[in-house]
Amino acid sequence: MRQSEAPCQYASIGLHHVQVAIGYILLVPVRLLLTAILLSPVYLTAKLVSMTIEEDENGMRWHKPWERKLMQSVQFFGKAALWCMGFTRIVVKGQQAEYKDARFLLISPHTSIFDSIILGSFSFGCVMSLKSNLKVPLVGSLLAASEAIIVSDKNKSHQEAVSDVIRRRLESPRATIPVVIFPEGTVHSGRGLIEFKQGAFKYGLPVQPLVLRMGKDPNWTTWSYHHSMLSSFLHTLACPYNPLEIQFLPVYNPAESEIANTSLFSKNVRDYIANFMGLPASEHSRVDMDLMGIALKHHLPHWAGNVEYGILRDELSLNSQCLKDLMKKFAGLKDAHDGYLTAEDFIRYLRWHVAEDVMKLFNLCDTQGRGKISFREYAIAYADLFRPYCEEDVFVKRVFRFLCQAQGDAAQTGETSC
Repeated sequence: MRQSEAPCQYASIGLHHVQVAIGYILLVPVRLLLTAILLSPVYLTAKLVSMTIEEDENGMRWHKPWERKLMQSVQFFGKAALWCMGFTRIVVKGQQAEYKDARFLLISPHTSIFDSIILGSFSFGCVMSLKSNLKVPLVGSLLAASEAIIVSDKNKSHQEAVSDVIRRRLESPRATIPVVIFPEGTVHSGRGLIEFKQGAFKYGLPVQPLVLRMGKDPNWTTWSYHHSMLSSFLHTLACPYNPLEIQFLPVYNPAESEIANTSLFSKNVRDYIANFMGLPASEHSRVDMDLMGIALKHHLPHWAGNVEYGILRDELSLNSQCLKDLMKKFAGLKDAHDGYLTAEDFIRYLRWHVAEDVMKLFNLCDTQGRGKISFREYAIAYADLFRPYCEEDVFVKRVFRFLCQAQGDAAQTGETSC
């Protein structure tokens, strides 16, 4: 299985340290002060509207006409705050479709905390959020004052419950603005598009993509696992100039084959956006991001978690929790923490007295012939070597049974244990 570079992998800040220092000293304090001043009326307005907004029996929030006009002032101050943050030139291209023509607005690529700030400043549609976010200062007030779809935290892993909330919104005659979704489900570097989640596509309705391009150097604005939301925010404020381009793409109307196949629908829309932006599309997903975070936490290089989860899931039936557990085990196999498992590590880990036999198994795992095994090869071997070799090679069966026992797993001979 060919492996491509993960768009979620980050590139280091490529600007001179002197420029960074100057930005932090001269720009950040001033921009923070101005932004705080502008956000004060936003907070007060949101608080007022949140106390009067109507909520129906289905839990949907709806603005009264005067509340909608009042929220327009929030958009004004939000745009002014963006200007103070360095987004002094904002260009909007294309035109947003009417609600009857596109019920979903898909924002991609999702690279920064500023994506949400931009969304709030322009009010392109209603967002989805967990109920726990209502407790976050300012953000919670804005959510409570908007027509956001609030999902109970206990339902965040129950797709059917979330789908039911969206369906009720779509079926309501009072709905006039589209549901806004970040289909990638996570932030990344923006150097490509990763796998789209299928939530917005299961209804078989037309969708409109919205493309965001921001910053002269994307390394300044992107927020990923390798640094905090705060550092990403401050890095952006330290940049002298942050151009922003917002572009509405034509509405994508699904074919009958796409309506019948949600996976095909989501993939084709992703490829449509990627082709427009001139970016590669890959089978990486949020799981790759999580694995990279686990790798760093266990003192492995971040790239050790680059497995292209979409491929491993579809071809080997490996689920996300299995891979996360395997990453933690893999991190404990080696002291050098360079992201690879050598033959010596392999022999020492298995504690097998016949080194020649262990090398047979190691060579099966070492698909690149490098004399060392990456985590991706380790995961593939764990899942795949049972099926093609167990019936033919008793030794492999015995070693993998021993391997599972050594890791505290139940021994399995015909299927992957995950």
